Amino acid sequence: MIENSENMNLSTIHFIGIGGIGLSAIAKLCLHNGYNVQGSDIKNSDTLKSLVKMGIKVFVGHNSNNINTKIEKVIYSSAVNSENPEFIKAKNLNIPIYSRAQMLAEVMQKKKSICISGTHGKTSCTSMTSWVLSHDTKKPTTLIGGIDYSFNSNLQIGNSDWMVVEADESDKTFLSLPSDISVVTNIDDDHMENYGTMKNVEQSFLNFANNINEGGYFVYFKDNPVASRVFSHLKSNNIISYGTDKHSDVVIKNIERLPFGHNFVLSGFINGKKYNLKLRINRPGIYNVWNSTAAVVIGLLHGIAEEKIIYQLAKYRGVYRRFSSIIEKSGIRYYDDYAHHPTEINQLLMAAKEEAENRVITIFQPHRYSRTLSLYDSLCNSFKYTDCLGILPIYAAGEEYESMFDYGKFAKDIKKKSHTDTYILSRKEISKFLKNITKEGDIVLFVGAGDINEISKVICKEI
Repeated sequence: MIENSENMNLSTIHFIGIGGIGLSAIAKLCLHNGYNVQGSDIKNSDTLKSLVKMGIKVFVGHNSNNINTKIEKVIYSSAVNSENPEFIKAKNLNIPIYSRAQMLAEVMQKKKSICISGTHGKTSCTSMTSWVLSHDTKKPTTLIGGIDYSFNSNLQIGNSDWMVVEADESDKTFLSLPSDISVVTNIDDDHMENYGTMKNVEQSFLNFANNINEGGYFVYFKDNPVASRVFSHLKSNNIISYGTDKHSDVVIKNIERLPFGHNFVLSGFINGKKYNLKLRINRPGIYNVWNSTAAVVIGLLHGIAEEKIIYQLAKYRGVYRRFSSIIEKSGIRYYDDYAHHPTEINQLLMAAKEEAENRVITIFQPHRYSRTLSLYDSLCNSFKYTDCLGILPIYAAGEEYESMFDYGKFAKDIKKKSHTDTYILSRKEISKFLKNITKEGDIVLFVGAGDINEISKVICKEI
């Protein structure tokens, strides 16, 4: 157990999986709202250490002894199942048990809410929206699925009656969240282990769009063909589309690539008012232009002055593990990114290719056996913009290793379809591999949703 302090007079909430990026933000918010908060996670981490510093009692490891009758409610993450010993103990003691989404919906009830979803880009879009709105006279409370560099946390405590929330579509929990403004950044074929078919994915996003409170707004990216088709028949006067598509309500045009950023213009009508904004975002990748557009639209809906939005967007710093710089050494720049779906990987590597003075070298850690197999063909086609690729063992994320994965075939298929030199690497081989292959002007990317960010930190100290 890691413990700082505890006020025994407060109602206690226990979080199973408190180290997760989504659950830790809710735990912090509950602490701020006057609850005594405690929780457990399978292993120690920087997140747990930061929670302890805030005054939260943390148990390392899941144990039934962590649950007692003084606990008012138990919240569990999506990674926790009903066989968890703490879950079982809470159930046996008749302690109310809530999923992460159920608890999030509860804390949102007394607020007006902005829910941002989409297969890709929702973390960055949520962060950008929070950044734009936080410079109004009254800033929102924001829960983000990543660590925002601007306030070094996944939670921003605001002073208004608004909340900005990243709405997770992966397990369909975004359908339980109340919303006054909803955003969909795009729709793609991910999390098929929960959805089964693309038809089910599309129906869930359509339900999300129709779940807005009366008088609310729905904002979506029209360039995404699936989103454009799914939302084309929505019946509401408060629908705002954005994109380079000239039929969008807000059109993105005159995009100019800069070193590590873009200039662009937004032109269109919002609530009958004509806008023509010249904007700059200092983050690489065309996808950051798209995501920032949604944030700008929300800022305009909130009545924030155009000049303030333009000024603040140019100062936006990004989110941890989204093209995040690790180190620059001997003229070689090393970055870390969370991309794990083929679409994300392709767009990330395209952005890196634009930024690199020389080559792009990628170290990729596939995420889950099920995802790697279900997206196999798309993955093999997603590395066209890297000059050299090193593949690490799959990060299982709790999945059972049911059959031998053929890494040799995977590497051959990637080389055949993406036309890039591909190598199979163990953790111990990465440093030597990079020392032998990198040259001045190269960009090295560590890519994946597993623990590759921890691996990359160690590697960058070794090279």
